[in-house]
Amino acid sequence: MNAMLLEKLKALECSLHDARRNDREWLERLLHPDFREITRSGVRVDRAETIASLLSEKTTPPVLSSDFELTPVGEGCVILHYRTFHVDGSREALRSSCWLLSEEDRWTLVFHQGTPAAGAV
Repeated sequence: MNAMLLEKLKALECSLHDARRNDREWLERLLHPDFREITRSGVRVDRAETIASLLSEKTTPPVLSSDFELTPVGEGCVILHYRTFHVDGSREALRSSCWLLSEEDRWTLVFHQGTPAAGAV
């Protein structure tokens, strides 16, 4: 898979871990209209619920990410796999995001799932 595409999607994904997660315009642009998520705690949410939740956050501990891998699924569709954890090493999770290339040649996030890593608290 193209290293440039991996870096592009990695940057888009990580934008959701920093201050841009509180930017409604950015979230509406990045999240596909049919976006769905299964949270780290096992709750299924839709696009509107995700945006509302992110916009209501007061403070968020920094999220670190590593071990990014890209899996092609079909033309204009890939899955990005990676790990996240807080600075203190807590809340380690395995994450998967499905990205679709739009007709406007823009990548949008259509599905995301976070699962606690084995042994994570």
